[in-house]
Amino acid sequence: MTVTIHLVGQLKSIFNNQSIINVDAGQTVRDILVGAQIMPEMVAGVVVNGDLQSKDYILQDEDDVKLIAVMSGG
Repeated sequence: MTVTIHLVGQLKSIFNNQSIINVDAGQTVRDILVGAQIMPEMVAGVVVNGDLQSKDYILQDEDDVKLIAVMSGG
């Protein structure tokens, strides 16, 4: 299965802002975060195919996933 990942904020540098990746059946958003060495706590929001989802969302073939980084500053 393939999914397209879009990164927003500080996460952009990890996948060069957008990447098409292969995932195994049953993998979750959290699984791909861990596999990419991204701490799940660094992701504030997950949007899949335009709908807000949890990090435990089970990915489907051709999903379009937007990962929104936690904002920081002061």
